[in-house]
Amino acid sequence: MSLNIKRILVPTDFSEISLNALDYAATIAAKDDAEIILLHVYETPDQSSKIKLAIDLNEIMEKGINDKINELKVSNRSLLSARVTIKVLNGKIHSEIQKLADDMKVDLIVMGTHGSSGISDISKMILGSNAYRVVNSCSCPVLTIRNKNTNIRFKDIILPIDSSKESKMKLDMAISWAKAFDATIHLLAVTAFFEELYTEFKDLKKTISAIETRLQKAGINYTLKSHRHQRISESVLEYADKMKADLVFIVTGNESAIAETIIRSAARTIVTESKCPVMSINIGD
Repeated sequence: MSLNIKRILVPTDFSEISLNALDYAATIAAKDDAEIILLHVYETPDQSSKIKLAIDLNEIMEKGINDKINELKVSNRSLLSARVTIKVLNGKIHSEIQKLADDMKVDLIVMGTHGSSGISDISKMILGSNAYRVVNSCSCPVLTIRNKNTNIRFKDIILPIDSSKESKMKLDMAISWAKAFDATIHLLAVTAFFEELYTEFKDLKKTISAIETRLQKAGINYTLKSHRHQRISESVLEYADKMKADLVFIVTGNESAIAETIIRSAARTIVTESKCPVMSINIGD
């Protein structure tokens, strides 16, 4: 089953977690023979040196990255058959990622959520912040990976659902991934106390019923669990841990101002704290 993915953008600083993201990208690319665009973004010391140094630094870095990729291919089977294009850009990380993703019509971004050296708490916070900015600003789906995982698989997928139409919008993509990787989708119907003030439970039941019908017609194995929690993000993270999930699907953005606050808050927590990879789908504002 094809994922219909032609280009995958992988921002990297060659830290351990960004190399793990590259492994994930190679696994996904193999499904559709997709092109991997490996991007390294750097900042020059100051604006006055930017114009003078950019060209020379780009050439030097591109050569170094090409050499590094060739080294990685020797020890990494998943990269042997991958088509990799190198891009080196100068500027702000999240801005350059967004611009390149738009310019090259990227179908998916795969990136780690810890950056630079990946050692200090400050560096983790910096790339974690950049990852979430990418999630919020890019129109294509973004797969974020927080922890190193040598056993790359997508067999158990968590799909949180509520009564909003956005739950249905991410279903198509979840079904495609479940078919491509022969996965089970674990539906998690989540509500929080304050949602009950403006959400009808009958709407949630209708949504669940419609999703179950879609999954049955698509021949997807699935489970269903309902959970009420003060914080939706905690429900999702706890359930993902319990199920030893390989992937969590979430959406960001919403038409309703109240729901937008809830969804964005939960999304940020899930992206930055999930032990398993998170697929974020930006539906816009």
